[in-house]
Amino acid sequence: MVVTDDHSRLRISNADRDEAIRQLQAALDEGRIDLAEFDERAKHTYEAKTNAELDLIFDDLPGGRPKEGRLAPVDAAPQPADSGARDGAEQEAAERSRGWLHDVPALRALVLVGGICTLIWLASSVSSGDFGNFWPIWPIMGLGIATFIQLVNRGFGPGDDDDDDDC
Repeated sequence: MVVTDDHSRLRISNADRDEAIRQLQAALDEGRIDLAEFDERAKHTYEAKTNAELDLIFDDLPGGRPKEGRLAPVDAAPQPADSGARDGAEQEAAERSRGWLHDVPALRALVLVGGICTLIWLASSVSSGDFGNFWPIWPIMGLGIATFIQLVNRGFGPGDDDDDDDC
């Protein structure tokens, strides 16, 4: 078919390459390819220039690569019927409802590192009988500052440009 031949000669975009890497990552996660094979295929993906070259990378994987230029997920989960109908506000609300520990990585680190260091200090203090010098305060303070900065900057992403360029 002429359409297929034309499709295979078309050049691919960076978005096509990124989507191909995501599909390769899914195949790696499922155990369909090993890490060395993932590296080799990822290298070929970044070197690919046309759809035909990219199609060859997925020849032996289930789902392959459809000719529309979009990759088929290896193990596609069924999407809710209204998933396409979600507007930006609903999606943003869903992302914000994931919780503080998910949204602020420094807070996760503060809780984890602070807890581990405090437990180590407590265990060593109990075993020695000396409860002086609470050294976990130093990593807690450092991560506390990082957490504070992330919380202050929360919501100021790349799309939130408050600079007035009119001046």
